[in-house]
Amino acid sequence: MPYACPKLKFLNLSGLELSNFNLGLTPNISKLDLSRCYNLVELHMLVEFPHLKYLNLSASKVSNLNLGLTPQLEQLILQDCYYLQEILAPMGCLNNLYHLNLNGCNSLESFFYYKLYTYFPPHQLVKLQLIVESTDICPLHPNNNLPKFHVKCRYDEPRHLSSDCSGNVEKLISFGLCACTFLESFSATICGLQGLGELTLIGSIPEAPKDLWQLEGPEKLTLCMKEIKLESLEDLDLTQCMSLQDIPDNICMLKHLKYLNLKSCWLLEQLPKDLGRLETLEELDLTQCMSLRDIPNSICSMKCLKSLNLSFCTQVKNLPGELGGVECLETLNIEGSGIGRLPHSIFQLKDLCIVWSRLRLLSYGFTCLKEISEYTASSYVHQKGSDPFGQSC
Repeated sequence: MPYACPKLKFLNLSGLELSNFNLGLTPNISKLDLSRCYNLVELHMLVEFPHLKYLNLSASKVSNLNLGLTPQLEQLILQDCYYLQEILAPMGCLNNLYHLNLNGCNSLESFFYYKLYTYFPPHQLVKLQLIVESTDICPLHPNNNLPKFHVKCRYDEPRHLSSDCSGNVEKLISFGLCACTFLESFSATICGLQGLGELTLIGSIPEAPKDLWQLEGPEKLTLCMKEIKLESLEDLDLTQCMSLQDIPDNICMLKHLKYLNLKSCWLLEQLPKDLGRLETLEELDLTQCMSLRDIPNSICSMKCLKSLNLSFCTQVKNLPGELGGVECLETLNIEGSGIGRLPHSIFQLKDLCIVWSRLRLLSYGFTCLKEISEYTASSYVHQKGSDPFGQSC
């Protein structure tokens, strides 16, 4: 476009057989659609376009994109840009972005970003979910031997929190364009995110990010991986980590941990002896930890613990004798576990709901049972300090 076009605001060239396009002097353009230009190799933007809000390059062959020249961009669609290798995105250049689609960009099987503009309650969280699967193919580097991954990514950011999350989107798009280089920047990228309240990592990631302690206090963290190495977090979910064999002792340094989920860690044999140092822990889920042998006595120091789930922990034979000292405990699930008796101290807990074998509950004098299944029921400890064989409705 050799001539200045100061009045041009909308340009649609979708479906053309362009190979190169120079946007030229169009300072007021606000919408540019180059979707389905399958032969487009290069988009030339030599000056800043301060009013450009919508850019669609889906299914093109563009390999490099400089977003520093589009500071007001709100919608960016790069779906199926298989040749895209680099996005130059200086921190803060995408502060106005509320929709980003990178589906099908090499390692990114799907990538959705939404800045949610509707009203949210004060505690609405910034959320990131990554689902990672191993692959043998990288379209950009087919011959190297590096590990390769396909990633499904979703990032949601409530509008009223956006000022606390400046640069998050730029960091996320920086690591996801090549299937064989994902791991090289994965840890630094995730742990450098600001204001993250909920983080979910699922799939074939070989280890947790090493610098999770750098996160500024996420409220929920889900790690569903085969091999885990942890350093620091606020809420921990290790669901279905079947080969996890032990938990590092330094997990006890996480003073703000509220939710610890080790569900289905089939090979987990022991917990840190100082687990009770997690003074703010409210929920501990050890469901189906079938190799776990005992529960450390230090758990009795957890003054905030509300829920303890030991269902199907078949090797756990005993509960800590002073478990009744956990005054906030509301639910104790020992269905299918190896536990054969309850400590006397547990009857000090007012309105504790115990989920256990129906016959076991009856043997302790619990007569007001709520049937859960043919063999399982629940009952409450109603009166603080009551006799264990004198329970009533």
